[in-house]
Amino acid sequence: MPFAILFIVAFLVGVIIYKYSRNWVSTVLIPMTLFLVNALADTQARDAWAFTLVFGLPLVFFASLLGAYVVQIRAIEPESEEGEEIIDEDLKED
Repeated sequence: MPFAILFIVAFLVGVIIYKYSRNWVSTVLIPMTLFLVNALADTQARDAWAFTLVFGLPLVFFASLLGAYVVQIRAIEPESEEGEEIIDEDLKED
């Protein structure tokens, strides 16, 4: 469950950062840095650092990269609307 929450938070942070910066490197590095600082600052969980970093860093990386990907895909407009109109007219004639 904590990894699912971590994924969702990293995804949302990635979406927000990429939406305003349009730089995927900063979109990935900022959440990873925040996660790393947060994980290493927790001195009570020192025994779980290896587990947290091995599974958490790749998760944060891919979640924030997915956030950037989603923003980029949604920003792409269709290539041409004329092609769709021609297809619609051809379908109406039949």
